Amino acid sequence: MTQERDTEAGFAAPQSIVSGRLSEKSGLVFRSNAAAAAKGEEWDEDPPTKAATDGLNDVDDEKEDENDPITLPESTHALLFTEPINSKPFFMSFLIAAMSVLCLLLALFDNPWGDFREAIPANVNVEVNVAQYCSIFIALLMEEEIPTALFLLRRIPKQYFKSKFPELKYEKFVCSCLLRIFTGYLFLLNVLLILVQASGVLDIFYDVLALQFLQQLDDIAFSLARMSVLSKTMKEATNRKYFRIEFNKSKLGQSRKVSLFLKGVYFLNFVGMMAGMIYVTVRQAEGYYTCNEISASLQAEVWEEAIVKLPDGGYKEMILNYPYFNGVYRQDGSRHDRRPVYVEQKKFDGTPFDTEAPGEGFTLKVGAKFMYCKSLKAWVFTHEYIRKSKHDDSDCPWLMRSEETEVYDILEVQGSWQIWAGVIGNTEVGITCNECNDNSDCNLNGVCQDDGTCKCFDNIDGITFLGPHCEVRLKDECRTIVGEKYNETFTVMEESWAGSQGLLQVYNRPQYLYTGGVPGLNASDLVILLYSGNR
Repeated sequence: MTQERDTEAGFAAPQSIVSGRLSEKSGLVFRSNAAAAAKGEEWDEDPPTKAATDGLNDVDDEKEDENDPITLPESTHALLFTEPINSKPFFMSFLIAAMSVLCLLLALFDNPWGDFREAIPANVNVEVNVAQYCSIFIALLMEEEIPTALFLLRRIPKQYFKSKFPELKYEKFVCSCLLRIFTGYLFLLNVLLILVQASGVLDIFYDVLALQFLQQLDDIAFSLARMSVLSKTMKEATNRKYFRIEFNKSKLGQSRKVSLFLKGVYFLNFVGMMAGMIYVTVRQAEGYYTCNEISASLQAEVWEEAIVKLPDGGYKEMILNYPYFNGVYRQDGSRHDRRPVYVEQKKFDGTPFDTEAPGEGFTLKVGAKFMYCKSLKAWVFTHEYIRKSKHDDSDCPWLMRSEETEVYDILEVQGSWQIWAGVIGNTEVGITCNECNDNSDCNLNGVCQDDGTCKCFDNIDGITFLGPHCEVRLKDECRTIVGEKYNETFTVMEESWAGSQGLLQVYNRPQYLYTGGVPGLNASDLVILLYSGNR
């Protein structure tokens, strides 16, 4: 059947592959005038007139050489329009294309859609950043399906195609090109998703190469078919006349605007991938992919003779109770060694400490910090006014430090921490993110809102829930507590202007105001019972 079809068109089935005919990657072959003149192809029908030939060979772009003809790409995608639908080569080519698309789709669907903020690393080192941007150039150079398809559509309009292959359907040719474009964009989209989620250089290159292999199954299968590896009919299909006929420049069915658009698509692909990568890189630098607010829980460690540096430059020894620093820490927008800095917030309402004194006699409080120190290769807990000694002038005066790590997200820190309490000891530091993704992050005691905060239930079966994750339970019967010795009475402090169900809180626990009971102590003396960090 193959030889009959070739004979009808005036060609004999080729017995060997002519040297120099194989293209690289895309399969597009350019030939010189001398080679084209020596070809000597014949047609059963009358040859086109000189005027028609001149019309086909006109150049629509003066910068391109009109003496550069092309042939069809040597790919099984081409067999989708050169072979009948009910033939074995068409079926095998369709199967190869379907397998390539399916694998690319599986890779695409394997991404965490809707949860990319959790999948993208908090940040990456410089080596990974360089590899990410280099891989964009590499991927665009490796991706030949889109430029090949657009080039074919630009160089071979319908009239020209029908003049060369009157027995073939141009619609199938267009569908084959659209398949190439779809496969190419699947490849580029997968590459971009791999790059934004990557945290290692070798992982980037391995994954990009794996995707490229999936995209080139059609080229590999075509080469194997030429070597009689697949089947005899596939070999015959890959050696037909269609892969030897040359196409010169033509103006038929084209306009300069269309030509410029098709040429610009390659540039737009580059701009799109670069824009996506730059967007993620900037977000990483801003700390977007890290938790904005955390809660820290320190163990009951006490430093009896802590060195406190006073604002006037002097020093004073004080007792440091580490659990006092429990509570909420929030990013202040600054970075230290390419990691976010978490600053301690007020214990009463979780807002930043004042930066200006409300009046004379007031001393401004400065919050402690969690940050990363590259010199120590560790996350540290530090305070501007507390030193391990009077001679501690290091660039990172830590009070607690994690094990050596290079992670960019403090939530990924593992293992115990070292603590300074006159001597170095070991301790545990509990750090949790104050953001929620669903109601379970609110301990089912509240509703996770769109802004990532929990709205705790108020007075559900006599219980009010407090805290970033609604983890604190306040029962109605505990709103008033009574002492055992004098029947001293304390009741929760409530104000309409206070947040969190109108309760005055400290460390996310309610404050209790003394109302009476102790002899000689009046309610007007303003005695308050409150939580101090660990008791």
